[in-house]
Amino acid sequence: MSLLLSSPDGHQCLQLSAEAVAVIREQALLEHPLETGGILVGYYSANRRLATAVLATPPPPDSKHGPTHFERGVRGLKQLLAEVKQQTPPLHYLGEWHTHPAYNAQASGPDIRQMNCFAFRRQYGVRSPLLLIVGGVPPDELQARASLHRAWHRPMYLELL
Repeated sequence: MSLLLSSPDGHQCLQLSAEAVAVIREQALLEHPLETGGILVGYYSANRRLATAVLATPPPPDSKHGPTHFERGVRGLKQLLAEVKQQTPPLHYLGEWHTHPAYNAQASGPDIRQMNCFAFRRQYGVRSPLLLIVGGVPPDELQARASLHRAWHRPMYLELL
C-alpha cells in the first residue's frame, strides 16, 4: 500500500511507494523498541510539488539506535546514490526517515535542527530535504508525518491523506 502526505494547502506532497512503506514497516518492527531510520530516494514532479519516494533504505550498518534517538550512519550511501542516479529515470536523495517507537510522529527539536542544517549545507545536493517521522507501535499502530525543510524558513508539515 502506498501512502500520500500533503501540506494543508495541497501545494507540496510526498508519495511513498508500497516498497518504501514495506521497508519502513519492516525496519520499525525489527528494531522496536529502538529508533531506526534511513534515507528516502526518488524523484520530483516537473513542478517540484510532488516528491515520490520510490525507495526507503534500511539503516546503514554504522547507524546508532537508541530508545529515544537515532543517528543515521553513512556507510554505503554514497555508492547507492551514485547507482540510482544512473537509472532511468534518475533517482535522487529526497531526505530522511526515522521512527519514534511508541510515540507520535512529531519531529523533535533535534530532528528539525538536523534537517535545517541539511538544507543550509544542501546535503546530497538537495535544497529542500524531507523528513518523514513514523510514530507508534509496529506493525499496526504506525502514524506518519513529514516535513519539508528550506534554509531560512520554518518547516512545512505534510499530513497523511
